[in-house]
Amino acid sequence: MFLNLPALEHRLKKENLVLVALLTTLLSLLPTAYAALISNSTTLFADLLRCLGEFFAIVASWVVLKKMSRNDTSRFNYGYGKLEQLGGVAVAAALFLTFLVSLTSGIRGLIVPTRLENAGFGFVFAVLSVFGNAFLWISNYIADARSPSPIAESQWRLFRAKTCATLVVVTSLGVAIAFADSQTSVYVDPLGSIALSLFMLWQSYKLVSASVPDLIDYAIEESLQKTLDNILSDHREDYTQVERIRSRRTARRVYLEIFLSFPADVPFGEVHRRVMLLKHSVEERFPGADTTVIPSLPPPST
Repeated sequence: MFLNLPALEHRLKKENLVLVALLTTLLSLLPTAYAALISNSTTLFADLLRCLGEFFAIVASWVVLKKMSRNDTSRFNYGYGKLEQLGGVAVAAALFLTFLVSLTSGIRGLIVPTRLENAGFGFVFAVLSVFGNAFLWISNYIADARSPSPIAESQWRLFRAKTCATLVVVTSLGVAIAFADSQTSVYVDPLGSIALSLFMLWQSYKLVSASVPDLIDYAIEESLQKTLDNILSDHREDYTQVERIRSRRTARRVYLEIFLSFPADVPFGEVHRRVMLLKHSVEERFPGADTTVIPSLPPPST
């Protein structure tokens, strides 16, 4: 058994990045909860709920990578490719509930405003979180650029969203602290909570719109079908006719099955050579596709 060392190295790097994100997000929950508790801030409370939802999103990605790292080929692992999408839907549902709670808290804060207390710790921690999230955003973006994958893409998009959300928290707390003596400062914090809740609603929508279509198997797009027809036309002299073509897209993976008939007088070795040549041509135009070319010979004449 030969190991694909470059692919293994890329996978381990991605797994390490997700593990770092998992640990840092878990460790950030405690100071975020403490800051929300001592400051009486609805924005920090909403941020705590957001962090909980994002923590479960990272856990889902880490579980997928652990499943993939086992590389168990002794059985067909149907559904592994959809685990990330199912996790995304679950996280979107959690974020939507968080949106409702945060929006309700913000509206209540506008109706019954209260002044912040001890908001300095939360503000400093939020500033540090901006730099930490930005660092993980860039790290995962570079990893995805070097070796693209759905998990790496979801991670850098997640930390980009975390960076933007934390900037909302920093702005809200900063304005509230800077204008603490103003009578209108009591409305800044609940407005920040409402802004953060709307951001979570948008993030929930993006997760659902990206995850739900990938949960449904469907044939490849018409443009890709035309590309496949052009490839078959280029190899028209290598086979007798195309019996049928079956295509399927599940998550981000494309599966192609091409059934071809060959003349009875062509040796099996030559059929194999033509099949592999066609398979190579298809995979050049469809990178990452799982392509199967199935030959059939006409029955011998009697």
